[in-house]
Amino acid sequence: MPSQGQAHRTLGRASGPRRALLRQLVTSLIEHDSITTTYARAKETQPLIEKLITHAKDGTVAGRKSIYGFVFNPALSMKKLYDELAVRYNDRTGGYTRLLHLEPRDRDAAPMAVLELLGGPKDLRLYLTAKAIAHAEVSGKTKLDRATALNMRKIEANMKDGKQLLREKVELMKRVYHSGRSSQDVLTDISENAKRRADDKAISKKIALRK
Repeated sequence: MPSQGQAHRTLGRASGPRRALLRQLVTSLIEHDSITTTYARAKETQPLIEKLITHAKDGTVAGRKSIYGFVFNPALSMKKLYDELAVRYNDRTGGYTRLLHLEPRDRDAAPMAVLELLGGPKDLRLYLTAKAIAHAEVSGKTKLDRATALNMRKIEANMKDGKQLLREKVELMKRVYHSGRSSQDVLTDISENAKRRADDKAISKKIALRK
């Protein structure tokens, strides 16, 4: 947590390496719609990506220069910001991201989180809610906590076939618990598979442009 009088978390780095880390996290989030990292890093990344999306929506020259100077892959990141994300969030005045807690990392118990862009190709709220429900059912609990119950209602009301999808993911997570595999590993697999699909799509576009 930031100390008194400190405007941000240092993340254990000097200013230069800290900025480079955040630039990489923002770039990855733009390209893949979600990132899995420590909670502290996710919290520092969140306002930065919100600001860049607002710049893209405003469409000003100054905003374009700010984006170009911050992301590591301007060609790909700026295209997605202006052609996809600015359109996706056209009717929103802010709040383009969602921060979801994960269980602590095994090796050092660091708090972990998923930071995702709303309305992307995958909704990790579904998986995290399924995880909580599965844990309750495996533990023999008859009542869900308030947050999980609220998320369940939102999924069932707002997602197509939400009730069926949620039950399928709950059964998946229950199998994960019984196998002894970490549910965080499952979420990491989801993110990595999405990253591979995005990379394959980008490669295919490059090949098509060369023909």
